[in-house]
Order: sequence, then C-alpha cells, then structure tokens
Amino acid sequence: MSAVSSGPEVAAAERGLLDYVDGGRERLIDLTRTLIGFRTPNPPGGNEAEAQAWVAAQMEALGMELDIWDVLPGRPNVVGRLRGTGGGPTVVLNGHIDVCSDVLLDQWTTDAYEATIDGADLVGRGASDMKSATASFLVALEALKACRVRLRGDVVVQSVMGEEAGEPGTKSAIDRGHVGDVAIVGESSLGRALVACVGVANCRITVQSAETLHLAARKLTLNAGGGLEGANCVEKLALKIVPTLAELEREWAVFKAHPLIPPGSANINVFRIEGGANAFILPDRCVAYATVTYYPHERREDVKREVEERVIAAAALDRWLAQHPPRIEWDPPEYPIEFEAAQFDPDEEAARTLAQAIRDARGIEPVLGGRSGITDAGWFFKAGIPAIVFGPGDIRFAHAVDERVHLDDVVGHCKATALFLLRFCGPG
Repeated sequence: MSAVSSGPEVAAAERGLLDYVDGGRERLIDLTRTLIGFRTPNPPGGNEAEAQAWVAAQMEALGMELDIWDVLPGRPNVVGRLRGTGGGPTVVLNGHIDVCSDVLLDQWTTDAYEATIDGADLVGRGASDMKSATASFLVALEALKACRVRLRGDVVVQSVMGEEAGEPGTKSAIDRGHVGDVAIVGESSLGRALVACVGVANCRITVQSAETLHLAARKLTLNAGGGLEGANCVEKLALKIVPTLAELEREWAVFKAHPLIPPGSANINVFRIEGGANAFILPDRCVAYATVTYYPHERREDVKREVEERVIAAAALDRWLAQHPPRIEWDPPEYPIEFEAAQFDPDEEAARTLAQAIRDARGIEPVLGGRSGITDAGWFFKAGIPAIVFGPGDIRFAHAVDERVHLDDVVGHCKATALFLLRFCGPG
C-alpha cells in the first residue's frame, strides 16, 4: 500500500529532487562511466568483486545498511537498505553488475570498457544492459539525501551477480530476505516503459538406439523387406521430433496471447543438435537442446508438460520411436539457464504511481508493455512480489557492438525513480 501524501512541502521536495538530478547530470554520467570501466563479462563471470566493492562504498556513503555475501565462491552480491522512519512500504531496486561476454570487441569503434560520449549517447559495454540503471538508482538516493528528504518506507538496492548466465544472484537476495512490497528491475525500457517479461526453460531431448549398426545395415532398416529394426538417430530426431516442436510453436503463436507482451513470444528454439561421428556407422544417439519461452499467466509445469506430451505423441506415430521413445530432461547441466516470467497489474498502486512519476518527470506518456526477452524480475514475481521492469537502456543496444544508452533516458529515469520513491514510500 502506498504512503503517498501531498501538500506544499511535498511539492517543494519533489521540485528539489528534479532540480538535483538535472544539476547532477554529469555526476550521473560519471557514475555510469565508472561502472562501465569495471570489466565484468559473464561468461566467464568471477570478475565481479572489484565492481561490487565500489558499489558497496557508494551505498555506505549514502548511509545504507550493507549486506555482502558470496552467492558463488568469490562472486558477491551487494545489498544496501536505506531505512525509513517507519510505516511506509518497502521498494526494491534491482540491477545486475555483470555484462554480456566479450564477443565482437574487435568490431567496436571504441574501447568497450572506456565509456565515451557520442552525441546524445554514452557508449560502452553495459551502458544499456544495465549499468546505467544502477548509477541512476544511486543518484536518485543521492538526491533524497542532498534534499534532506526522509522516507517512511525502506529502499533496498540490490547489485547482483550472474544475471547474464542465469545464475542465482537475484534469487539469492530474495531467499536471504531482501524483499519488499514492490520491485523495480532496471533492465532496458527507455526510461518510459513499464514492462512484463516471458519465462524460460531449457530442455534436452535424447533419441538413443539399443544397438549400433554399420553403414552396410542401412539398407535393411529402410528398404521394403529389409526386416531390421534399427534407425539413424540423427534422422529420427531431425525429421520426426524437431518438426513437431516447430508445429507446436506455430500453434502457440496462433492460440496463446498476453495483453502486454508481443504476440508470438511463446517460442521453442532448438539451438543445438549433436549426434554421430563415424561416417560408416548409423548414429546410435542424438541429442537436441531447446529453449522454451512462456507467458507470465502460464504455469511453468503446464508448459513443460505440453512439450513433453507433443514429443511423445509424435514418437508414437513412428514404429521405431514408439519402441524407443525420446527422453526429455529439463534444466540440463549444459544449459542450466532458468528465468521465471514476470507480470504486473497496471492498476496496482505501484504501477500507477510509477506511471505518473514518468509523466511528471519527463513530460511524456509512459508505455505499458512487455517483451519476449528475459530478466530477473520473474524471481520477484515467483516470490509473490509485484515486479516492474523499468530502466534507462534500450533493448536494441543490449549485447550489441557499440552498445549505448541515450543520456536523456538515464536522466529521465533517475528523476522518475526519485519521484516514485518519495510518492510511494511517503515522506517521513
């Protein structure tokens, strides 16, 4: 429940916050530049400690209570809590410290980890995904401190590891009790959109024969009257199973929908197939890996069951596969990435307050939407905490060569965040 109140003192405080962020534009740019300068690509990960120590120092300077712990050996999370005076709701501001892996860096026109200004943009790895959001959160809290604004509710800032590889940074913070009444996840939304996200589950599908046959036996498994119960497992998987997954995906595109997320976002992407090695042997085993995305209103287990049932039904139509059914395993160790879907109600108090803060801070109409991308917001949603993706970056630039963020979006995001915290947590 919001602790919003109004009056001339609140109006003056709001004006002060907006003026501080406008006047601190260079401070905001410098913080983002500094964060980009920490090389935290993931994979490989394991390089977050120095950046997290810097974040912790910024939080300590703001008077926040710190909790620092290793989620994985040598890979810390940092969480700061700004205590309110009491009686107001708690807001969680979530950002990940890692960036995508170092690919195509030779194609950049600048050093990816030396942020530069290009017109109205700041260019550097993590500019959009999502170090500008972390900088924005910190400066929003600086604005509160500089303007001597106390809140009734608490503000919890999470700087987590591992998002880029689906590792449990955010989940660990939630499990450790760093929760609130609403969470804002600072992934790319141009500083103007409130976003819901799909969930993800990976699976491994294995087709395996009980016997290994020489190439000379192939004619006996194919020709009329050959009489040999054998198979090429690569062919069985590629010609029988993969097509049925593609057919199921097309059905989902027609019959599944979500009011905020673009149509066709429930996908089945077979991204790796491996099997066979000897030119003179019928492959006796073949494995396919697939990523399945699903909408927030769907139950993860129901989606997995639907995929399994369709694969088994397809196998039942093939005499050999019916006797040697495919094995489906979820969350395979080779690709353990798991993201929960995230949804929010546009009519909830937090969403309405944030939308109005965007209007007042930026003079633009907020966008209520969704994306077929994945974020850590789903871990909050799964824990029963409303979670909204709202960040200054642009999803088109995330992971891209010459990744960039529009500086006006960073400033606008910071102003809207500061207004939201004051209005939702309530002045103390």
